[in-house]
Amino acid sequence: MNGSIERSRSWFRSGTMWIAILVCVVGIVTRIPFRSQILHHWDSVNFALAINHFDVRLHQPHPPGTFVIYIMLGRLFDLVVHDPNASLVWLSVVLSGLGAVALFLLGTEWFGREVGLTTALLAIVSPLVWFHGEVALSYMLEFLWVPILVYFIYKMQTRSWWALLASALMIGMAGGIRPNTPVFLFPLWILGIVVHKYPLKKILVALLVMGVGVLIWAIPMLVMSGGLMEYIELMRWWQNQHTEESASLAGVAGNTARFVAYVVYNLGLGLVPLVIAAIRIGCTHPHLPGIVRSLKKDWRAQALAGWVVPAAGYFTIIHLMQPGHTFTIQPALLLLAGLAIVSLARMKGAWHRNVWIAVTVVVVAVNALFFVVGPTYLFGDTRLLFTTPTWNTIHDYDVYVTERLDAIRHSFPPQETAILANGRNFRLPDYYLPDYQLTSLSYQINASPVMLAEPIHTLVFFDDSMLGELPAGVVVQAVPLPDGESLHYITWDERHVVVVGQGTLEIREES
Repeated sequence: MNGSIERSRSWFRSGTMWIAILVCVVGIVTRIPFRSQILHHWDSVNFALAINHFDVRLHQPHPPGTFVIYIMLGRLFDLVVHDPNASLVWLSVVLSGLGAVALFLLGTEWFGREVGLTTALLAIVSPLVWFHGEVALSYMLEFLWVPILVYFIYKMQTRSWWALLASALMIGMAGGIRPNTPVFLFPLWILGIVVHKYPLKKILVALLVMGVGVLIWAIPMLVMSGGLMEYIELMRWWQNQHTEESASLAGVAGNTARFVAYVVYNLGLGLVPLVIAAIRIGCTHPHLPGIVRSLKKDWRAQALAGWVVPAAGYFTIIHLMQPGHTFTIQPALLLLAGLAIVSLARMKGAWHRNVWIAVTVVVVAVNALFFVVGPTYLFGDTRLLFTTPTWNTIHDYDVYVTERLDAIRHSFPPQETAILANGRNFRLPDYYLPDYQLTSLSYQINASPVMLAEPIHTLVFFDDSMLGELPAGVVVQAVPLPDGESLHYITWDERHVVVVGQGTLEIREES
């Protein structure tokens, strides 16, 4: 404890803490102008609904539902903001600044202040991090949590009792942030125990503390979601869904392509010095045994390997969809990029400060510019892989959804109107249009066709992609939108009903 107090005093005397405060302020202030105004993803809708009523059975939040700590923090913000989307966005904004600070302190502890500061700047302007600091998703809490957890695991090299217990508690609690975090970092914790030879009694106590960390979020989750047996049944469905991608080489190839794209979105131009550094290491240690010997000598290198390898293997072989899924290891890649930039300025044993500043400024400027003015899609391709983490992506979706919501509210009476939305937007009616009929229609049809009968006489297609092949004789009408597009819909009289299925629509006479 005395050592921690003395280290804190040293940080203040050296200016480290003041730099950390400045990093936090910059990380928060840069986010404020670009905040999303609309729930940006179906997961965002799930989280926003969970702010008011938590129940995993209702996908509030979605399975596995282990987002309890994230949701509770969102509820704290909502006590002041009184808007679930804005509350979760503000939470992401604040976590952006704190996450950059965590990387600054970890980088400074491991490799010195230059690496710490460079890493923090890369984190602030990382397009992927910046994007998720503007939307209502859970990934920024993981972005903060993981570097702190890794710091405590790193401190296990001192065989410290408090480092062992703190890391164990944080791994247990991490499940209440995102389900993958404890799974991917538990091997690193085990590595710390083995390398630093903790005695069995301390390990057992630490495992008990880890169990307490799990109970902190698991008990409330189960109580609010119908109990253990219902949760187990729900998890069977979730597990089957998340192993489908590993069933073929095509699935693994798709995972790998997404992983590479998300790393590029995270590092941006910072990937270039990282590749250069990797080539230099390969030239220094051209054979695998040389690299292995280097790992054995440096606990930092072992910690980085244990941090990245398990998650990267899972993402490429088993399951990866959303960019934020990779946030368990993206902080480590930013740290490696920061180290690579500083290494470029240390040539032939000399420190070239101007080189460090110049490279850092160029990388920071290019990455920031990409987020602020980059296109919504790369190469004009609208597939998920080419959707960019930029301000235009956030703004365009805000406008797209807001215009359609306004048109629906203005043009269609709730008591006789149902809405059909596509995959990305399928939960928007649940949150934004609760007074309309069958707000769950968009996902009910995945199980079986749904009949639209009295009092429903209008079906609005939130997205043109939902029109599909309509029966002959069906007249599609349109409401013009400010962006030049149209909101399409069909109507029918009281003598007919409409049956909607997945990709099908049929109008029948009322029997």
